[in-house]
Amino acid sequence: MTPATRALLIGVQVCFGIFPWLGKVAMESFEPRAVLVWRLFVGAAVLLLLAARLHGRAALPAPRDLGRLFVLSLLGVTLNQSLFLEGLARSTAVNAGLLMTVIPVATVALAALVGQERATRRQVVGIALSVAGVAWLFLGRGAHIGAESLTGDLLMTANAVSYSAYLVFARPVAARLPQPVVIAWVFLFGALTVPFLAWDVPWWPAEAGGRQLAALGGVLLFPTVLAYLGNIVVLARAGANVTAAYVMLQPVLAALLGIGVLGEQPEPSLLVTAAGVLAGLWLVSTKGRRRPVAAGGAP
Repeated sequence: MTPATRALLIGVQVCFGIFPWLGKVAMESFEPRAVLVWRLFVGAAVLLLLAARLHGRAALPAPRDLGRLFVLSLLGVTLNQSLFLEGLARSTAVNAGLLMTVIPVATVALAALVGQERATRRQVVGIALSVAGVAWLFLGRGAHIGAESLTGDLLMTANAVSYSAYLVFARPVAARLPQPVVIAWVFLFGALTVPFLAWDVPWWPAEAGGRQLAALGGVLLFPTVLAYLGNIVVLARAGANVTAAYVMLQPVLAALLGIGVLGEQPEPSLLVTAAGVLAGLWLVSTKGRRRPVAAGGAP
């Protein structure tokens, strides 16, 4: 791997890793669904232009694939990003960054469950460690499901499972279509669907100040445009196993920003969760993984 590719790989993780911080600031004024609407509008426009530029007429899928792409959009965008932003609004950037790492682990578990690939003993141990770590995050607080932070963490865990399902079920479609085309259409269908779920919230709140607008702009630029474009290049150059390993930079960055910039004070017991989830991610992503077929890495 060349130094330029390594730098780009780190840059992609930074773009994804600052999403929880930027999202928390933007949602001081913007509702989570409003942030999602803007993210999908901008992401769909940029990714569609890229797909058309790279693939010409091949950027228009066959009719048989449109229904599948719509279902993938529900899993990978409508449910995934809605759950993430609603969860982030109720939890912390530290927890959000940590729960991002559930995605590759859940992807391996779901792929094995539906018979797409066989999990190795190493991966089974990794899955068990991650599940135990996430369970500790919830059970360590007791059974107060109504608590706002716990509710947010549950929503973000569901977000991780939804995106994992997207990655697994995208494989047959992505075997026929170029990766940029799949991502572009998933964003397009999301941009056509999500606004119907956000009619009751202001898309441009009058109380939004310069701080919140700058954060929204950061969400659109870094974890949306630059991260997805960079991930397409990185997956082509570095491969999926290396890319998956670098995902572990995201929770570290999210935690540092949450504590240092947002002033969050994570619970001491969160260290147990972090140890379990990150150890599980390392076991799952460093051996025996197949190349994923859709760019991702984050909600």
